[in-house]
Amino acid sequence: MVGADSGRTSTTPGDAERFADAVLALLAVARRTRGRMQPLFEDVTVPQLVLLDAVQACGREGIGALSEYTLLSQPTVTQQAAGLEAAGLLRRIPAEGDRRRRVLTLTERGEELLSAKRGLVANRLSAVWTSLGPEEQSIAVPLIRHLTDLVGELT
Repeated sequence: MVGADSGRTSTTPGDAERFADAVLALLAVARRTRGRMQPLFEDVTVPQLVLLDAVQACGREGIGALSEYTLLSQPTVTQQAAGLEAAGLLRRIPAEGDRRRRVLTLTERGEELLSAKRGLVANRLSAVWTSLGPEEQSIAVPLIRHLTDLVGELT
């Protein structure tokens, strides 16, 4: 044990390598799954859906926050946001107190689309969820979110 109250156990030299292999496999399957899910979204691409989700989460903080949230460059976020604005899914409006900065919000149509697509994704993933046992379900969401944060910090 590293420490009695840390809740962590000691690791063997191969543990880090097995962890890296597992994370790389997860990233690879996530990339393949994204392509397989695209047919569900005839009116929006999966990357656009990710950006709409980010706008809902932190669009009022501006392009920089969206870039950080999505791990995309600011020019990419700006370009994608312009396309989503032209499609009537989001609005870019001047920030209060700093008219040069833009904040992003979803339009009603954008909110409806995001909600509908989240529902489709949830339906597709429900089989995975129900295949987990009760103990696995209790740790799945916090563990996936924590791993997402840790992997995101690597970039």
